Amino acid sequence: MMLIIRASRYILPFLLLMGAAPLMADEHQKHDYKTLVLDILITGDSSVAGDKAENAEKIAKFSEHLRNELNDKTQFNIINDADSLAKVNAADEKQDLHHCNGCEITLAKELGAELVVMPNVFRMSHLISTLHVEFKEVASGKLIKRKSYDFRGNTDQAWERAIKYAMRDLKDWDRK
Repeated sequence: MMLIIRASRYILPFLLLMGAAPLMADEHQKHDYKTLVLDILITGDSSVAGDKAENAEKIAKFSEHLRNELNDKTQFNIINDADSLAKVNAADEKQDLHHCNGCEITLAKELGAELVVMPNVFRMSHLISTLHVEFKEVASGKLIKRKSYDFRGNTDQAWERAIKYAMRDLKDWDRK
């Protein structure tokens, strides 16, 4: 009995440390630089009646979901505070941040970001879409990575699945 008590003094802390090691490792893998993620832009076919309201809902929901997933499941430190997002929304109301010849870079600099993520969903039809995720380096303004994920259906589950596959591919990516 005494041997079990002595062994548990060493084994229990060891097991606790082993359980915490993956959590500590994930925390150390975060980049030092901040990343600005713009709202998703939907392009392509929007000929289906009623799409405008549905698109606005999906943009809001899945832009937030994408930011949270990138922050939680990848090495990126996402700018996700209310003040910064309010500045992004105000700038986006003045001009389309996805097509403004570098205004997204200026905005990212103001917010202290080193990367800008520009997501968009191209809809071939109401049922066939592609999620494009582009990464631009703020210092140079250059596109440094682009990934695309096809998905079928215009359901929340289909959008979530596309973002899930993006996280799988981006979880270990480092711009260096």
